[in-house]
Amino acid sequence: MEELSAQEALRAAVDAVYAVAPADFVATRKEWVGRARAAGHRDTAKEIGGLRKPSVSAAAVNALVRAEDPVLDRLRDVGTRLRHAQSAMDAARMTEMRGERDAVLADWVAAARRHAPGPLAASTEAEVRDTAVAALADARASDIVLSGSLTRALAYSGFGEVDVADAVARTSTGVVLTRIEGGAARGRSKAGKDAAAVSTTDAESRTRAGSAAGEDAGEGGKGSRSAENSAAGGEDEAEDASGGRHEVHDEASEHGDAAEPDDTSEVGSRDAHEAEVERLREELESAEAQVSTAREARRETEAVARRRQDDVDIAAAGVEQARRLLAQAERHAATAQDRLDQAQAEQDEADRTLEDARSARDTGRRQLEEAQDAG
Repeated sequence: MEELSAQEALRAAVDAVYAVAPADFVATRKEWVGRARAAGHRDTAKEIGGLRKPSVSAAAVNALVRAEDPVLDRLRDVGTRLRHAQSAMDAARMTEMRGERDAVLADWVAAARRHAPGPLAASTEAEVRDTAVAALADARASDIVLSGSLTRALAYSGFGEVDVADAVARTSTGVVLTRIEGGAARGRSKAGKDAAAVSTTDAESRTRAGSAAGEDAGEGGKGSRSAENSAAGGEDEAEDASGGRHEVHDEASEHGDAAEPDDTSEVGSRDAHEAEVERLREELESAEAQVSTAREARRETEAVARRRQDDVDIAAAGVEQARRLLAQAERHAATAQDRLDQAQAEQDEADRTLEDARSARDTGRRQLEEAQDAG
């Protein structure tokens, strides 16, 4: 570690912590915090300690990106062409690309399933797909998804920009931490000298927090957070199921960081503080997992409600169609009855005509017989 500069140490740590399964994230982050501190990079150690644990879906996306699956290039290409068609308001072109879009989304989920550190639940695969949809819709979201250091799933509501607040590993100054192309394997080397991470500036001059928008089309509201972490430790946010945010502040005393500890008591105090910070981070990550589960449950409930509404709409349409058919049948019945009545009247008239003809015939016969008898 002594051979790495502070920036190289941060890059190596980012590559390492986002390359492991979520279950190993905390232990790996703690290990790299210790390495940075042992090398004298105290500020870097704070940066590493502030890295957010990725959700299961984000970890699957990171694994997919780091494996350099061919679907990455297809996602970039389709996304670029879709955004161009949308900006040009070319509805025909967007319609033509619908099949290609659906195919790349299906392949994206399949690739994530192959490269993920563990099995993916159906809800997790849905978040992986939603993340790809956001990447197709927004160029900035695409850069973040392909950074290899995603911390949470993204979602696109169908209009506006994608909310990327706290969705990717950043430095305290807002720089997005990403990986070197083709560096995933080197980043796992024992010495850590060939770490596969670089820092790139965000596509927009946003502060670290940015604005937070609802993930689902029906969800709104905005939140904000400070542009930088406090000098002692950083700040993590947890979203609740309604889209709000609760902040957990990780503050160390300023005088405690003013100079290197020079006795055992100060070292012990610092270690105790760091242990408390780590405990709070783990509680926050657990809360975020619960929020994710609750959000997915809400999505499933909304999907069921939409299906039930569709059933109601279909049934209502059927009833309306039945009413129209009944009215039409009643009109036909009335017309048929009118025709029947007319035919009956005509038959009655024919019967009277026939009766008159018979009467005239009988009269003629009698007259003929009388004339014959007289002669």
